[in-house]
Amino acid sequence: MLVRISYLFGHIVFLGFCLLGVAGSWGQGGPGQSVEESGGFVIPESIKGFDEQKVKNDPICDSSVRPQINHVKPDEMKTGDSVVVEGKYFGKKKECLHGVTFGSIPAKAFSFVDDERVEVVVPEGLRSGVTFLNVETGGGTARKGILIRSKD
Repeated sequence: MLVRISYLFGHIVFLGFCLLGVAGSWGQGGPGQSVEESGGFVIPESIKGFDEQKVKNDPICDSSVRPQINHVKPDEMKTGDSVVVEGKYFGKKKECLHGVTFGSIPAKAFSFVDDERVEVVVPEGLRSGVTFLNVETGGGTARKGILIRSKD
């Protein structure tokens, strides 16, 4: 008997929703919202779909590929000199290149040219001798030994 009453009550409630039109507006959004018609769920405009231009401009940074340095030109340098670092996997966009350091001293001026080339100014404060030039990306750090000359 209890099962029959709850079954009957369920149908009456459903019929009431249909007659009052509540079921027709269920899941409808308010102002500034859009409705995804396939499921009737409310999806705010801010997350609906994607902006093709934004996707095109987002950086494509492959964190699974470690950068490589093949050449640093010139071979010998002084503080303040501009040098060109050539290699691979520096990133498809400038946002992928996180930094360049000489030993532990960060380069204050460097520019991303492309996936295989970075231009950098040798920072002040380096002692003459051999040190490492480091290029850091999301995939790791590449390093190459370089010779710093005194400014004489």
